[in-house]
Amino acid sequence: MRKLQPATQASEQIILQHNPFYSPAALSGTAFEDLVASFQSHVPTFKASPPGPRQSFRWKSDVVVGPGLGVFRRNRYTADWAVTKKATDERLSIILPIAGVADATIGTRVSTAPPFTALLAPASLSHHIKLRCVGGEYASVTLMFDVDVVSRVLSAIFDGAKLSKLDLTPLLDLSTGAGATFNLLAQTIVSGMLDARLFERSPLAMSLLVESALRLIFEHVPHRLSFRLNRDQLEVAPRYVRRAVDFTHANMHQPLTMIDIAEAAGVSVRSLQAGFRKFKDTTPTAYLRRIRLEAVHAELSLSENRLPVSEVALKWGFTQMGRFAAQYHARFGHYPSETLMWTR
Repeated sequence: MRKLQPATQASEQIILQHNPFYSPAALSGTAFEDLVASFQSHVPTFKASPPGPRQSFRWKSDVVVGPGLGVFRRNRYTADWAVTKKATDERLSIILPIAGVADATIGTRVSTAPPFTALLAPASLSHHIKLRCVGGEYASVTLMFDVDVVSRVLSAIFDGAKLSKLDLTPLLDLSTGAGATFNLLAQTIVSGMLDARLFERSPLAMSLLVESALRLIFEHVPHRLSFRLNRDQLEVAPRYVRRAVDFTHANMHQPLTMIDIAEAAGVSVRSLQAGFRKFKDTTPTAYLRRIRLEAVHAELSLSENRLPVSEVALKWGFTQMGRFAAQYHARFGHYPSETLMWTR
């Protein structure tokens, strides 16, 4: 953590006051139960440990939800409290402390995130986070990336990787390098989400910003698959494989055949199969099945989903329910009915 001289601190505070993270919050109160209730419809199931009975507690908070992302911005508290989460989905929460400190146990890792540090907390890993005041105040911004966008970005970079298996390093320094770039992206995303008109004018731009922020995290924060980044740069898949991948993602809800994919890629079926084996370490059919399974898993993991498993499976091209359930279990380690049960 940088040690700032008094003059530098004053200058930095002036800059921060114009930061979108510091805009006034919409909600406030003194009852801890009201704070928890304000999160209930937007945050996956969590257990909150309230401040001590002798502590004076005031809070300010609001939630802005946008495409692929829920932004919990300008959270401010005057007493320590803690949150414990355990979910089964692939959401990623990134906490950006502004004042105070976030002490976290994520999986088996214990970390402390002061200001100018991002705390990366995958929802699928059990974690306990204590929000600790310094000078009587804790304040932060939290970006929560949805299941589908996390899966899409990870699949584009690491073909089928799961966030829960990535072992992502939990801390990112925001003062230099990739961290500073991510901080600017986060500020831009928050500014755009605070201006509802931006959603109407350019929802695609917001989606691209969200995906760019995630891609930067997965490409620059150390994890188990970081070694593949250098290897993949040395052996880039040919254009026809990339065309096939793009076509498959765009049309995975359609009844695709190998001939359809090969024609879209502009090569023969045999060449397509050889290209996928060499550069994707799989077959086109297996690749299509995997991304369809991920789409089903993402939809079943949404708390707002009200469709039964069979309808979601049919929607994404699975017609034989027994075989689908077995393939789902092999991919995610549990059955689709269990995913649905955990989210309701």
